[in-house]
Amino acid sequence: MSTELELPRVEDTALEQLLDGALSAHAIAPRPEWRAEALSYLRAIADAATLVRSLDLGDAEEPAPVYRP
Repeated sequence: MSTELELPRVEDTALEQLLDGALSAHAIAPRPEWRAEALSYLRAIADAATLVRSLDLGDAEEPAPVYRP
């Protein structure tokens, strides 16, 4: 049986640092008008990840099978 954990929301400043770091690591020169849209995508991903991480499945749940070709 799953229970829900209370996890903090990822701060906007952390998302901005992630975006800035990824852009500089890949030597991408962003256009200023892209920044708001990129941050909104990062926010959606962070919120989805927080939702998934907040569900504690416990020890009774079996992990998904691993595909091995």
